[in-house]
Amino acid sequence: MTTSEDRAQPGYDALADVYAQRFPTAYTSPLEQHAIAIFADELPGPGARIVDVGCGTGHVAADLRGRGFEVRGVDPSEQMLTHARRAYPGISFDVGDAWLRDVDLADVTGLIARFSLIHLPPDDVRAVLCSWHRRLPSGATVLLALQSSDDPGVHEFDHAVARAWRWHPDALAEDATTAGFTEAWRLISRPDNDNRFPHIHLLLRR
Repeated sequence: MTTSEDRAQPGYDALADVYAQRFPTAYTSPLEQHAIAIFADELPGPGARIVDVGCGTGHVAADLRGRGFEVRGVDPSEQMLTHARRAYPGISFDVGDAWLRDVDLADVTGLIARFSLIHLPPDDVRAVLCSWHRRLPSGATVLLALQSSDDPGVHEFDHAVARAWRWHPDALAEDATTAGFTEAWRLISRPDNDNRFPHIHLLLRR
């Protein structure tokens, strides 16, 4: 299980400025943008509380805030959060990891984790999903996005910043279902000039 020392992200701290320049906007494809829009449509309405796990430089949190939601961003990289706070001073950004130990989830109606769970070992991902399910209220909506695989199971890959794993869609959905969530839908994109691997967006309901 991940320790407090593991929760830091020195790789992202070192590359935060480069990352901010390379990804100056919230989305790199229309599919990513549409997935967030559909996720937002699933929520009860303006004022709903959302937690963005692994929020990075804050662009997606800002998009959701612009849609009328109350958003809190959480990320283990201090330097990524420096960019987020500078760009979006009206949003709460806190240092933390996917375990969300310091976040009360009792009144959270939406939770997103976009390309952040990839940095947790598979057993930790399963434990995190179980923890979220225990602590989220009934009816909460969760959107996961990860690099995917056409091969069954979970596979480590050579991520440029930190150790990472990609999941076959069925493996991810099975573990989410085992944790207690219900799969609502999944979107899968194919590799292209910008992405070596397929991507999966998986929407879950508590």
